[in-house]
Amino acid sequence: MPARAVATRIGREQGRPTMWLRWMVAGLLGVSAWAGAQEPATEVAVLSTLHRMHGDVPGYGLDVLAGDLEALAPDVLCIEVRPDRLAERAPEQVKIEYPEVVYPMLEQGGYRVYPMEPAEPAYSVMVEPYRAAQEAFVAGQPEASAAFDAYVEGMYAALRAYWTSSARVNDAVTDAHMRAKHMLQDALFGTAEAEGWERWNRHFLAVVDRALDENPGKRVVVLVGAEHAYWLRDRLRGRPGIRLLGTVESPERRPRKPQAVPGE
Repeated sequence: MPARAVATRIGREQGRPTMWLRWMVAGLLGVSAWAGAQEPATEVAVLSTLHRMHGDVPGYGLDVLAGDLEALAPDVLCIEVRPDRLAERAPEQVKIEYPEVVYPMLEQGGYRVYPMEPAEPAYSVMVEPYRAAQEAFVAGQPEASAAFDAYVEGMYAALRAYWTSSARVNDAVTDAHMRAKHMLQDALFGTAEAEGWERWNRHFLAVVDRALDENPGKRVVVLVGAEHAYWLRDRLRGRPGIRLLGTVESPERRPRKPQAVPGE
């Protein structure tokens, strides 16, 4: 056999496994792309609440909050109450959005609900050191405490003027003010304050993570006080496998399909 023919045959033989591998890789990539297209991203929105201040902010009254929740159409809700208070549908002196908006919404059924505050005795174990640190600061540094109170009062007065819509309560400007407020608070009040704030928020995040893990492909709405919202958004933003929604500045409206919730 001529040398040229031998070389050509060898080249063909060597090319066979290469082409086969190419076809296999292409097939696997196609299957992977098809699977990705079939599995929708798990969506999460962090929606700030103002508790009693909803009554002082016409642009974000309880009726507006209810409309935002309806527009977001969650499958899953993570809410800022203890499990026992959720079970009892207990009245709330501060978090008025729960008896007024959230609990009536839950009565419609079809939501999977995760209370983010810990049950007792873990609740008191987490709260008491944090509360003690604040009391120690007030007693030990009365001038600094008064100055900080004046700063917080002024900040909220300015924000109430700024909060002409729910979008503004949930935007980067509000988040920046809350982040700066807690950086200053941690620095003034000391280590126990900083650790307590971090521990509380990390507990919230652990509950959100569980909700995301247990509800792949669903829409999860995290309902939390405005001072916590920046902390959660900062840690959820950019995570692989989830899509952080823009809440109300770019509403993700969709018709809600009621679902049967296991155990309800």
